[in-house]
Amino acid sequence: MNNKPSTSPQDPGASFGAGSRHIGSASARETYLWPLIALALVILPQVLVPARMREGPPLAVPAIEVMVVLILLAVAAKPGPMPRAARPLVLSLFAVLIMANTAAAARLVTLVLRSTPDGQSPPTVTQLLVTAVTLLATNIVTFGLLYWEIDGGGPNAREGRAAPYPDFQFPQTASEGLAPPNWQPRFPDHLYVAFTNVVAFSPTDTLPLTHRVKGLMAIQSMISLGVLAVVISRVINILPA
Repeated sequence: MNNKPSTSPQDPGASFGAGSRHIGSASARETYLWPLIALALVILPQVLVPARMREGPPLAVPAIEVMVVLILLAVAAKPGPMPRAARPLVLSLFAVLIMANTAAAARLVTLVLRSTPDGQSPPTVTQLLVTAVTLLATNIVTFGLLYWEIDGGGPNAREGRAAPYPDFQFPQTASEGLAPPNWQPRFPDHLYVAFTNVVAFSPTDTLPLTHRVKGLMAIQSMISLGVLAVVISRVINILPA
């Protein structure tokens, strides 16, 4: 007599297990929609705001951002996970984008601190505020993209549980009952980490665990602190008493 358990579709347990694995893998797939939307939202002001209303950033920053958008679109259009060969390129572009925005922030700080040359008018309050908001928004999005791509080896590694340790400890992973089992952070979670690091200059509810993200968060905070401190102080001096 054959005592081998049945695995036919009529077996409720077998069909439920296969269905749950299929649903879980589908729901775990990371989407590139939000990274693309975030990049588009920071590119538009840099392109649409007239030059007379801002002191930067230079056109190199939105040009690099458009290149990143095109590559992310190409990756998102390809079925399946990101090819392993494409990840170093994406990380390199994120790093170049951060360096370009950092250079734009340094340029703004230099313009504010230096004496206005003869024959030139100093930047107005509108120019300073528009430029500062654009730089800070780009700072948030670019670092959010980098955190999203390196945390635990990136989206693909987090989905496949390939990375042994994460780079961030989110509240959902620290305590049971705050999220579904096997919860993994998505891009909005890393974007929120980047936002709070800009406005608070320190971690809030999410803790950096590795040296690399601690260093990146320190750099991000220094950029935002330099822009905010210099621009706000200059704006206060320009505004009438």
